Amino acid sequence: MDLTDLGAAIGIAFTYFTIIYLTGLGGLFSERSGIVNIGLEGLMIIGTVTGSFGTYYFTTELGLGLPWGPVMGLAFGAVSGMLFAGVHALATITFRVDHIVSGVVINLVAVGLARFLSQIFFGQATQSDPGQPHLDTVDVPLLSDLPWGLGRAFENLSPVVFVAVLMVFPVTFALYRTRWGLRLRSTGENPEATRSLGVRVAPLRYQAVLMSGLLAGLSGAFLSVEVQYNWREGQTLGLGFIALAALILSNWNPVRLMGAAALFGFAQAVPLRLSDAPIINLLPPQFIRMTPYIVTIVAIAGFVGRVRPPAAAGRAYEGAGGT
Repeated sequence: MDLTDLGAAIGIAFTYFTIIYLTGLGGLFSERSGIVNIGLEGLMIIGTVTGSFGTYYFTTELGLGLPWGPVMGLAFGAVSGMLFAGVHALATITFRVDHIVSGVVINLVAVGLARFLSQIFFGQATQSDPGQPHLDTVDVPLLSDLPWGLGRAFENLSPVVFVAVLMVFPVTFALYRTRWGLRLRSTGENPEATRSLGVRVAPLRYQAVLMSGLLAGLSGAFLSVEVQYNWREGQTLGLGFIALAALILSNWNPVRLMGAAALFGFAQAVPLRLSDAPIINLLPPQFIRMTPYIVTIVAIAGFVGRVRPPAAAGRAYEGAGGT
């Protein structure tokens, strides 16, 4: 029995799990603090173009070579996403702009800003040169030797995939086992009560939103540097919104978010590798290509009534400007 296509699909799912999970974690920090961030897609877009340029610049122009060139490129994309998220933080926390309006603006501005930066970085507005440097891939010992083609799932994985999988431990510890995490969650539930205990709400919310930009920027940089090996306009394909859906489905929990990201990641692999599988090949090709988005809509429609967002998420806090 040959399950090579299934193994390859699982390998693709690992890649998209990484993108969705990292971006979802960014949204988790922001919304746990009470700041709704629908601008994750825009933050990813900035991460894609700056990560691609950073990899080229550090690897070729500065001569860092492998692996430090791509590592610095990923870091550059992450920091760029963090800086761009500062706009959302400034608007929503200091100036108390509606969170949805600010997030929409972030997404719209990111598209134009990415074209502008691409023209400066690469001399063309819609893509960089293909085949840019990337980190060496890794095979998982023992698991890559599984029979019937299933070992394909654990071959040629980017090291960033393992980083994303392990992120659940420090994030869970920080949120639920530290004073900082307790204060962060309390600002998302009742900022007035948090302030009454002498905790400054605004700095915590700034930290959370900047962290969301850092992780979403890293996710975007991973997409351009480690998955597609160059920057192309529109390459995020709504993955930031899918990550937001995964966050809602997980009920803002980092462990459950792993399951939601894995589900949506596998849905991304279906049109890429399993379009010829039994039963699936009976469907119209247009429907198969819509699979990731259909799965997202169905999952959200089925579970959205069972989740409870942070009580103060999206609600203006009058003391946020200075405290």
